[in-house]
Amino acid sequence: MWVRGTRLRAAPDRVGALIDDFTKDTVPKLKEINGNAGAVLLVNRDKGDCVALTYWRDRAALDSSESAATGLRSNVAQKAGATIEEVQRYEMVLMERTGPPEPGHYVRSVRFTGDTARADEGVAFLRTTVLPQLKATKGFRALICGLDRTNGLGIVSTVWNTMADLNASDTSMAQVRQDAIGRFGARDVTIDVYEGVYVELAAGAVI
Repeated sequence: MWVRGTRLRAAPDRVGALIDDFTKDTVPKLKEINGNAGAVLLVNRDKGDCVALTYWRDRAALDSSESAATGLRSNVAQKAGATIEEVQRYEMVLMERTGPPEPGHYVRSVRFTGDTARADEGVAFLRTTVLPQLKATKGFRALICGLDRTNGLGIVSTVWNTMADLNASDTSMAQVRQDAIGRFGARDVTIDVYEGVYVELAAGAVI
């Protein structure tokens, strides 16, 4: 499965309008595109940072949706007065959940540029070392990793029941997170926190 991630920035008082347009207009149109496997919208209401994620059955479906996605992306940005800051595409290599995907939870997203030769080492470390520790941590819901193996871009996200759970994990998981970043040979690391305001994945998308 593949995901296209679009990072947008809106004035904080326009985030509500962006959420409205994405859920009521963009999502129904996405569902009509062959190969779509779901959509997620993450927001930081205070900063006006938003991430729209669209999931695709395979690389062919992702590629064939590019034209339609460009139009939908531009439409959302225009209506909300937002700027499109970045569009990235990732292969989903890990998605482990303790509960169903649903809105109302909180996400810590770690973006980086890694050593392409160490990608599999990093994923293995997530699966064998990070995931067991996360599952033992209060409020943990999901661990998700996407990679662009061509240019080394990667994203690792953890999902938490509440903001309090996410904040509490910041200390308890700090060292293992640093170890994981090292296993990917990562540089240019950016960590962001979001609220998941829209989450809907097809059954087959939960890998």
